[in-house]
Amino acid sequence: MTSSTPKSQSFNGYDIHFNQNTVADLFQKYEDIGFIYPAKKEFLAPHFQQIKSNWEKLQGTSEDLLWMMTNDQKKEKHFASISVWKSSNYGLLAQHLVSDGNPFLSLKVMLAAQYRAEHHYDESQVRSSQNWFRPDNRYAFRIFASMFEKLGNEKASLLRFEYLHQSLDKIGEKKQNQFEINEVTGIDTELISFVKKQYGNVFVRAEELDQEDVQLRKIAADFKKYGMDRSRKVLKIKDKESKKVIACIIANRAPIGLNFSFFENRAYYILDENLSKIQRTKLLPVMNQQIKTYYADFEFQKIPIATDGQTAEVLQEQGAHFFKTYMQSIWMREGFAQWYEHIESFLQRIERRMSQKAA
Repeated sequence: MTSSTPKSQSFNGYDIHFNQNTVADLFQKYEDIGFIYPAKKEFLAPHFQQIKSNWEKLQGTSEDLLWMMTNDQKKEKHFASISVWKSSNYGLLAQHLVSDGNPFLSLKVMLAAQYRAEHHYDESQVRSSQNWFRPDNRYAFRIFASMFEKLGNEKASLLRFEYLHQSLDKIGEKKQNQFEINEVTGIDTELISFVKKQYGNVFVRAEELDQEDVQLRKIAADFKKYGMDRSRKVLKIKDKESKKVIACIIANRAPIGLNFSFFENRAYYILDENLSKIQRTKLLPVMNQQIKTYYADFEFQKIPIATDGQTAEVLQEQGAHFFKTYMQSIWMREGFAQWYEHIESFLQRIERRMSQKAA
């Protein structure tokens, strides 16, 4: 890593502040602008003090486990911010793009975060970045869907996930002898082949399933320095009769609330797209039971599940609560420069329109 970033700096010509706001000030901005709206405030309320404490402990760490970019134009009363956290050994998750409705400032803080991701870290530190957004957010979809088209599926990924919450107290005991379930603790070619078939090679690389440290022990050690746990559990599920991999679980545990939708604790339920509804109905209670203990001490007492539409339908029938639909956008390091240029092109269009109006 290069030398630490000053709190106010020009990122490729854009004046952006780095970690200047306190967490308390940032959260207040979130509420003032409406990013923390009443329903979200109620959702976060039982855990809000813990979330605030987690952010305060991680902001400004030497390992850059959590950092923020802001553009606060107090005179004009405009504000925009984005936060980024180290979600895996080599991956960043950019999130909480918040502004008072000014697209110009939103794009500026996005560019500043991406500029830092590309130029502050080398390939031994950061190899991918991702964000999550709602498909009904037309502006975000326009930007990131077109980004995927530009970078292509060797440098980027754009996947749709149904996001559900499975209450731990609704998971019962389930005897089964139909499936073979094994924990993956290193490189597993069967798992890689299966996930690649379902979600593509970029997802495999960004989620670091092709790395020996599939349990993320390296990043866990960094979080441990600050009294926090970060881990991952990966389960591979085979049909005993066919001996084929038919599903897997990639379950993450991290300090609660690093993302306000709890993406930091998401469990991917990845099922063979060819499984019938009957097969999913038999398999999913077993998957829930297998991962229940891993989430037993999770403050939310629910498993945040990211999965496909067919699986989400069955999970809801079995008692899971549907939360929202999200798009996951991933871009690999070899696409960082193109990603920056793509976002900058949107900013330049706005700048031209502003110039024309001022003329």
